[in-house]
Amino acid sequence: MSRSYLWCLLLMALLPHGQKEKQKKDQAQHASSEQQQAPWLPRYDVGSKHPMQLTLPGRLSEASGLAMSDDGRLFSHDDERGVVYQVDYASGKIMKQFSVGDFTVSGDFEGIAVKAPMMYLVSSDGNIFEFREGNNKERVPYTVYRTPLTSRNNVEGLVYDNETDCLLLACKGDAGPGLSEYKAVYAFSLKKKKLLKQPRFLVRLAEVTKKSRGGRFNPSDIAKHPVSGTFFIIAANGESIIELSKDGRVLAQEEIPRKVNPQPEGIAFSPDLTMIMCNDMQGGTGTLTLYPVLR
Repeated sequence: MSRSYLWCLLLMALLPHGQKEKQKKDQAQHASSEQQQAPWLPRYDVGSKHPMQLTLPGRLSEASGLAMSDDGRLFSHDDERGVVYQVDYASGKIMKQFSVGDFTVSGDFEGIAVKAPMMYLVSSDGNIFEFREGNNKERVPYTVYRTPLTSRNNVEGLVYDNETDCLLLACKGDAGPGLSEYKAVYAFSLKKKKLLKQPRFLVRLAEVTKKSRGGRFNPSDIAKHPVSGTFFIIAANGESIIELSKDGRVLAQEEIPRKVNPQPEGIAFSPDLTMIMCNDMQGGTGTLTLYPVLR
C-alpha cells in the first residue's frame, strides 16, 4: 500500500460525510485511470514457441497489413495491387475479395484501416487511398490523397484512431528533418483530409533498440487496443513489439521470436481481444499468428 494512499485514508476519516463521498469517487476515478494506463502487452504471451498459427492461401503470401472492422471482420491486402481480402481468422480462409479501381490500382501497399463505410490503404510513399468496402469480386472506385511523406519516410503501418478521427501512419524510414534519433507516427485528419505537420508520436530509438534484435527498430505496422486505447507497434526489422500510451510513452516492449513470426508485417485485435499478427513470406506460405489475452 502506497504512502499517498494511506494519507488519503487519513484525510477521509477527518472529512465531513459529503466530502468523504466525493473523495471516494475521485479515488475510484483515479484507480480506474491508472488501470486503463497499465500496459496490456504483458497480458499476451508473445514469446510463446507454440502459439495458434494458421496458414493463409497463396493469394496472401505477401500479406502486408491487417485491420479489424467494428463488426469483427478481419481484412488484409495484397502487397503490390489494390486487392482487399476478408479473412476468417478462425480458419485462415478468404471469405471474399474485391479490387480497388476499375483496372486495380498498383503500388507498394503497406497498411490498411477501416472507418465504416470507408476503407483505406497506404503506400510506402505516403499516398492514402480511400474507398468503400466492396462485395465479392467487385471493383470499387477510389480517391487518393497525397501527403508530404515520401518513400524516404517509408510508411509501413496504418490504423484508424476513433478518438481523434485520424489515420495514423507509422514510418519505417526517416522520421523527418532533425529527427534522426526517432521513429515517427504521423496523423492524417479525415475531417481536413490533410496530414498534420507534427508527428503524433516520436519513439526515441535509444529507448527501444536496447531490447530489439541487432539494435534496430523499424516499424512494420500499428494497431490500437480496443480496451486500453493504447497503440501497439511491431517491427519486423528488430523483431520487437512495443506498446505506447495515448501520449506516446513506451509502456512495454517484448521480443517477437523469429521462428514463430519470421516477417511480422501486420497486427490487429479481435473483439475478444486476441492479438493477431500476419507474416509476409515473400511468395512462400503466409501465416496468421493468434495470441489470446491471458486471463
